[in-house]
Amino acid sequence: METKSRHYEFEGAVLDVPLYYDKLADMYIEEYRDFKENPVWTSDGYPLTHAAEDDCPCGDWDDPQEFHDCGSCRYFSLIASDTLIGVCRREMPVQHRRKK
Repeated sequence: METKSRHYEFEGAVLDVPLYYDKLADMYIEEYRDFKENPVWTSDGYPLTHAAEDDCPCGDWDDPQEFHDCGSCRYFSLIASDTLIGVCRREMPVQHRRKK
């Protein structure tokens, strides 16, 4: 059986995302990795994450009283219009960035 995936290349980051078929939705859906356990970085040292990540201590949101996830943070931007994967452009201290 052939495994389906989507290939993304974004600012030096390369990522293959497996797809699974959802019978109820009648379509293939991306199966996202755990970016904390298996990080992916841009060539400038920014981490990729998914919009639903919700335990970032460094986020910045318009309304601090609401529930927050990366997708609603001002530092997050999608890498493509058809995915929930994005890059966090939070200016992090050097020790938290990937070493080049």
